[in-house]
Amino acid sequence: MIKISKLIIALLLLFLLFLSLDILYPLDKKRLYKPQSTLIYDRHSELMRLHLSEDGFLRIPIDKASISEDIKKTLLSYEDQYFYYHFGVNPFSLARAILFNMNNQRTIGASTLTMQVARMMHRKKRTLNNKFIEIFMALQLEYYYSKDEILEIYLNNTPYGGNIEGFASASFAYFDTPVESLSLAQIAYLVSIPKNPNYNKPSNKKRVEQLKNRVLTSLYTSAGISMSQYNRAIEESIEAYRHTLANKAPHLSSKFKGGGRVLTTIDLALQESIEMLLQKNIKTLKSLDIHNAMALVIDNKTMQILSYVGSQDFNDKKYFGEVDGLEALISPGSTLKPFVYAKALEKGFITPLKKVYDISLFVNGYKPLNYNEEFLGEVTAKEALQLSLNIPAVELDILLGNSSLYSVLTQAKISSITHPKSYYGSSLVLGGCGITLKELAQLFASFANGGEYENASYLLSQTPKKAKRILAKESAYLISKILVDVPRDSFSSSWEYLKNMPKVAFKTGTSANAIDMLAIGYTPEYTVAVWYGNFSGKQGKALTKEQKKEEQLTGLKASAPTLLDIFKLLKPQQWFTKPEGVIRKKICQDTIVIGECKEFALDDTIKGIQLSPPCELMRAEVLARLFDTGYIKSIQELSSHSCYPLWKSYKPLITSPLHGSKQIQNRLLPKELKKTKLQCYSFETNSTIIWMINNQSPIHAFSSKPMYRYFDTGKYKIECLDQGAKIGNITVEIDEI
Repeated sequence: MIKISKLIIALLLLFLLFLSLDILYPLDKKRLYKPQSTLIYDRHSELMRLHLSEDGFLRIPIDKASISEDIKKTLLSYEDQYFYYHFGVNPFSLARAILFNMNNQRTIGASTLTMQVARMMHRKKRTLNNKFIEIFMALQLEYYYSKDEILEIYLNNTPYGGNIEGFASASFAYFDTPVESLSLAQIAYLVSIPKNPNYNKPSNKKRVEQLKNRVLTSLYTSAGISMSQYNRAIEESIEAYRHTLANKAPHLSSKFKGGGRVLTTIDLALQESIEMLLQKNIKTLKSLDIHNAMALVIDNKTMQILSYVGSQDFNDKKYFGEVDGLEALISPGSTLKPFVYAKALEKGFITPLKKVYDISLFVNGYKPLNYNEEFLGEVTAKEALQLSLNIPAVELDILLGNSSLYSVLTQAKISSITHPKSYYGSSLVLGGCGITLKELAQLFASFANGGEYENASYLLSQTPKKAKRILAKESAYLISKILVDVPRDSFSSSWEYLKNMPKVAFKTGTSANAIDMLAIGYTPEYTVAVWYGNFSGKQGKALTKEQKKEEQLTGLKASAPTLLDIFKLLKPQQWFTKPEGVIRKKICQDTIVIGECKEFALDDTIKGIQLSPPCELMRAEVLARLFDTGYIKSIQELSSHSCYPLWKSYKPLITSPLHGSKQIQNRLLPKELKKTKLQCYSFETNSTIIWMINNQSPIHAFSSKPMYRYFDTGKYKIECLDQGAKIGNITVEIDEI
């Protein structure tokens, strides 16, 4: 009894000594949890990318659930059969090792699994002093952690040769597979490596088989597996070698390097199909000096990004393929026009079949032109949008005032819109701002989502923020109906891509000099954005002065076919349901109603919104055209119209010569052949006008009637005075060669 009491006291004193030393030399737990590698997965848990840890190691933590019984049995049979029975140090193994090493040149070890973990924490030289430190740290580990926790720590820290640490890391590095998929034979080989990591790592097949069989024999001897399991594992031939780390979706996966697992929204199969499609299509454009492409696919219902292709070839160093184009600002070209028409529909300025004028316009020194530099005159709003005419879009945006495109972009918090509206002016409608392709795709997804805007995400864990309404669901539907019905002749050779296609609403855009060529399309399920161009900003050979406009490369010709090919991959099945707020009714199509309406049409309209084009739509240039076509002979004919006071107040409009123009004359021609045309329109009932040129004598003439006059070389201020004392003026320069 006394002996037992002494033993208890001795053990208690030893324990108190341990606690005292533990306070003096606390366990550095941080050394057990080193910086991890980053694993990036797609939405189906397929590995896309593996980043080394911040200190340059392949260090993948093993999940507790992945530590199977096969792994436990194989490891413990080979490394530490009594792991669950000792307290960090196996005294019998220690005594045996001491006796053996004293009497033999060859030495054997006595380190338990816990002692090996302690050694991994500091990796000091194997001296007697360090062995005592190792034993003490093993006791600390057993004090602070459970056996299963120590086993997990061992599997996460054990070396596997080179910069590979941890069992799961070795599984990926040598078999390119997760731990859960390892066979018993593969487990056996991996268990053998830490005995001598740099020697045991795979170098030749014969060596790998020897190591595998040695571990399996140990496992079978300890009754860890049956004879049949042993035979199957022995017969299994394994292929072990250093695999290249996964590196898919490189632009997106490069964003995550903090360690651990990242679950993205990417559909890897779709991602790789789109990358291949862009690589194939860019080859057809290289002869035109176009070398870069990018694309984005959004699931509209979840606003999750299914495909994120920052460039078609990340490894194309010559043409900056490593640049993530989806983060760069590009010119949207004409792609923002649908938002102008949507707001104009909401205000009652137009309906799809209401006619608008496409004629020259001069806005604060800015004179927009259509792509083909021609004007179509009277067209429906639907046609104006489908044909991407500039003048109607700019004019409607001006009339929208505080509801203009600028307000839509600021509501959506487009990152590049940082200046007041006046900074951008009317050029905003035609692409006069920078925007990322991702933001542009998000804007178009709002059409698919009934006018609600939301940022798209590429992380499965990210909770979507509350959507913002930037458009009415009725106008979003009507725009979708217009954009899905683009006239066939606009596509020319590209029309073949629409054969057997599901319904897709889309808009193309081309920036100045075709630097940016875009196509954005959507269905209820998906939004797709495609861009072609050069990351260097270099203009391609696609645009030359000698080419006709219809021959030049545009977003329609370069990007739209790819867009439609992507929708073929997606196979959308749905189309939009008409909102209750969209109704069919008869409207007057006339741009201006004088007396009775001349043209009616059954049209889609927004319930409760009265068709009320603002008086300013009938600007001076439009009234001038009405005079020229004979639609009206005198402003007096409009006197019964509610807008008459405004129209009558317009200043005289000088249509020739053009304001700010410089006219070049041939000095060899006689004066009679060098006369300049003067033409001015008055909106007074009395059509008499007076021309005033510099300080010369006034010239009496008549509204809309052209007159011709010779000018010497020089600069001129030309004024036109009407009978209401209103003055229109321009400046012009005359030169000779």
